[in-house]
Amino acid sequence: MKNPHVFDTFKRIAITVFFSLLFCLVVVFLKNTCSSMIPIGNRGIRAAIEAGDLKVLFVGSSTFRCNIDMPTMDRVTDGQVFDISYGGNQLVAVSVQYDEIRKRSDNRYDLMVFELGPLMLTEPVSLSDSRVIWDLSLEGKRKLWEKMAAGNNTDLSVMYEYFVTAGMDDLLTYPVTEPFYATRYYKGAKTDEAVSPGREVLENVAFDLTEASLIAEQEAALRELIEKCQADGQNFVFLESPVYYRLQEDPVYQKYLAYFRQILAEYGADHILASDIPFDTHEADYFEDINHMTAEGRRIYTEMLQKELIP
Repeated sequence: MKNPHVFDTFKRIAITVFFSLLFCLVVVFLKNTCSSMIPIGNRGIRAAIEAGDLKVLFVGSSTFRCNIDMPTMDRVTDGQVFDISYGGNQLVAVSVQYDEIRKRSDNRYDLMVFELGPLMLTEPVSLSDSRVIWDLSLEGKRKLWEKMAAGNNTDLSVMYEYFVTAGMDDLLTYPVTEPFYATRYYKGAKTDEAVSPGREVLENVAFDLTEASLIAEQEAALRELIEKCQADGQNFVFLESPVYYRLQEDPVYQKYLAYFRQILAEYGADHILASDIPFDTHEADYFEDINHMTAEGRRIYTEMLQKELIP
């Protein structure tokens, strides 16, 4: 005769497992369908839309997060500026983000500033910054997924990250992390003011760009973005942020900078080069690493940049 206690125990375990799985599925479903409706203060598409009409909207990657000093820009634009910098060096992501902004916002953007990052043309199509997922509607998530599929980067592990884990930490810790993120926005997405590691460190950082090659999907996304802006009558400019001179002067970097400019020239698209701003890329105190500025560098650069963006 079967032991009824064993059966009851098994039944309770089965019910617990079932409802646990059901709860997880509901959370994942809500994350994928509703994350873009939950406001994350001072970052992301929803927060940008809630800011209303803007004089300047930056859309880029961590380069903009670390190199554009928002308090400085706030002063010269009367607060009508916003920075969406979670594209993760992906032109394909920026193109999808633009679609989202246009679809979800009736606001006026006097100037959109996109990142002119030469090496963005060489980045494999990937989810290089999972925070972009939080920002996108279900339709936006589908578009970005299709772009990644075209770049042959949608295996099971990527699928799990994309639809399950990406943004889940924000969803589960929202009441605690939301105020924290808001303060980081004004510090280049850092908890404290970034400082330089020193000239000796920056002079000895190893990097090798010799294997960099053009990624067709990234170039196509750049062309798409320009064409959409021009069709919409959207005023825009591409901005090359300064990087430490060792990277700035690298032959491969310069090669793709020339190609990026060639594409822009085909469309008559405006751009601002790092060399157009009198910012000293040899000054180690201005750089946290070879790609990103310190707090001091960010403030000095932005003061120079704003004169070019907003005469």
